[in-house]
Amino acid sequence: MKPLWVVLLSVIGVLSIEHDLKGFDDSILFRINFDHPSGEGIVGGEEKFKNKDFVKVVTSHKERYDCYLPELQEKESTGIQDYDGPSPINLMKPLFGQKICSYRLESYWSYEVCHGRYIRQYHEEREGKQIKTQEYFLGHWSAEKQTKLEEELKAKQESKSSLKTTKVEGLNLPYIELKMDDGTVCDLSGKPRLTRVLYVCFSHGKHEVYSFKEIATCEYEMIILSPLLCEHPLYKPKDVGQNDIDCIPRDGAPIRPRNMLKNEIERVKFQHQTLKLLSEDKEARDVVAVLKVEKIDKDGETHLKFELHPLEDPITEKVPVIEAPKTVRDEAAIKAFLNGETCLNGGTGWWKYEFCYGRHVIQYHEHRGGDTEKLLLGSFDEAEHLQWIKENRNKAPKPIDERTSVSHFYSGGDICQKSGKRRQTEVKLKCLQNSSSPAQVSLYLLEPRTCHYILGVESPLICDILPMADDNGLIKYTQPAVETPSKVVIKEEEDDVIKLKELNKFGLD
Repeated sequence: MKPLWVVLLSVIGVLSIEHDLKGFDDSILFRINFDHPSGEGIVGGEEKFKNKDFVKVVTSHKERYDCYLPELQEKESTGIQDYDGPSPINLMKPLFGQKICSYRLESYWSYEVCHGRYIRQYHEEREGKQIKTQEYFLGHWSAEKQTKLEEELKAKQESKSSLKTTKVEGLNLPYIELKMDDGTVCDLSGKPRLTRVLYVCFSHGKHEVYSFKEIATCEYEMIILSPLLCEHPLYKPKDVGQNDIDCIPRDGAPIRPRNMLKNEIERVKFQHQTLKLLSEDKEARDVVAVLKVEKIDKDGETHLKFELHPLEDPITEKVPVIEAPKTVRDEAAIKAFLNGETCLNGGTGWWKYEFCYGRHVIQYHEHRGGDTEKLLLGSFDEAEHLQWIKENRNKAPKPIDERTSVSHFYSGGDICQKSGKRRQTEVKLKCLQNSSSPAQVSLYLLEPRTCHYILGVESPLICDILPMADDNGLIKYTQPAVETPSKVVIKEEEDDVIKLKELNKFGLD
């Protein structure tokens, strides 16, 4: 066996290794085991390590270990040589032939994926007893296209070309790609919509849509999880096993390095430290707290001793209940937003959106080369807005006590190639309640009619703006009067006592 000295700065961090560790690469997983006092507890004891390479490890606390390197097993063959079953595309034929459809539901749009036939994007609205449907076809598939794909896949297999992969749940999975084209003509590009459908092996899948995104203007990518492909050896996920590196203490070193124990104690502290919670009706939930953690050295081994107590323990402490002051709204942020100085940006996928209140709505895409493609979806004109409100009274604001949103009309955008008219947008400002951050902003764009858009803008900032809107939705900023800050009141009522535990400090002596 070949000894090698290594300085271990942390439990799993190695400073330097001057050794040809054959087979070490990012695709191989290793696990370091320290639970072996002088080889005890290891199947076969130290006999199992005879003639094995090992490294001598020294920690920052001068603890010494012999760490034996595993013998790496060669990667299992994909077994394609012994496989004589159907081709990948033929494995998918039962799905394509049974006219099975999968669905993906989003906040506004729904997607119908009829495997081997078409993909449809649609939105349904009910008006009385009638249902109005807006729909676009994102691509079609045919028997001719399938025959051509079969020939392409056969040629690739014969040439032993490597398969393309896509990432699903952290795994790189090979896929079959169906290029479904001839969809509804795109207003922006003038070309039919197109979707690249990637089928991957997923043993527990039910042909559901894993992801859907727009990768270019009116060009989409969809990943489908299907168990059918798992029958083909080339499309099965690779089994990633672990290789154990067994470390044995030397020269009186503890079984585990001191820093490792310290980390484990901190982890236990984080997981188990808890406080008693009160529900709205002041009834306490049954929870347990860790009150004490001790490190005990016994027979050369280190043990952890935990003391667990219910929080109904008689040791309680009255804590004053402080009435939190009311949230003070950010007047500077509101003023900057209403003056059009602060613009909101958002959106996902290919297109992003910029909304500057009282100015414009822009749709844009930033190319990798630095160029930006822009479309003006509308500019604000007060006279145009008032005329729009007059013609659409249902868009006028509701009474303040019922108001959750306000709509504004932005018109005179860029010419729409399909309709020959200028684009226009209804901007719907909506109060976002119970947000974790007052700066949170959500933007989404809908197109209920060709080149007629609805831009949803949701933010906690808008909650303070809505009451300012007049009967036509116009908002005039007024500086509020300065109020004398109220005093913080401390109550010590018996019924409102919160019981807390004084948790002992965790750590090493």
